[in-house]
Amino acid sequence: MHDGVKFYHYFFPIYNRIRTIARLKTRIVGSGNTCSNLNIFTSKCNFEIIGSTNHISFGEFSKIGSVRLKIIGDNNTIIIGKHCRIMDSELWIEDNNCVISIGDFTTVESAHIAVTESNSKIRIGEDCMLAKKIVIRTGDSHSIIDLESNKRINYAKSVQIGNHVWVGERSTILKGVNIEDDVIIGTGAIITTDCPANVIMAGVPAKILRTNVTWKRERIDK
Repeated sequence: MHDGVKFYHYFFPIYNRIRTIARLKTRIVGSGNTCSNLNIFTSKCNFEIIGSTNHISFGEFSKIGSVRLKIIGDNNTIIIGKHCRIMDSELWIEDNNCVISIGDFTTVESAHIAVTESNSKIRIGEDCMLAKKIVIRTGDSHSIIDLESNKRINYAKSVQIGNHVWVGERSTILKGVNIEDDVIIGTGAIITTDCPANVIMAGVPAKILRTNVTWKRERIDK
């Protein structure tokens, strides 16, 4: 049996119903790839896996719309938690032993989230709010070479985003950054350094503008 057929047979028992309702497109090349709990609301999504022993997991009650999930490599994992809402986004993994993890109750309006080298990770915590046109990357996808040593100097580094983080529109979070809980990232910010908890970070490159703050999704009039 062709591997793509086996994937549908064992891990997509409701595939035909979902395909009709959600227009789910898939391309699977490799062996041992799995997907758990696809019985969620998906719409206009595109799954592409080229490799083996990769796993995609969806939490209950999540809503995924116009999302492209692409994995090129082996032993990679994409985890989306419960009650998430992810729209108009791309979750992209290249190489091996990589992870993209999005915590429960997190919402994403549109983002390019890319793990681009082996053994690196992007972890986004619970109850985060990502606005539109967000970029989060662990690497540069191309090599920068030091002329004296003739060695590469821009290897990938993992990104960690804590719980209850608000990321403003058109913000970019670059490799190696650790953002702690209750942080607000201003519109258009480029984050290149770690962010302590309860601060507002904004600018290019981003700096701390205010400390001892938190935020709520609800707009409070007074």
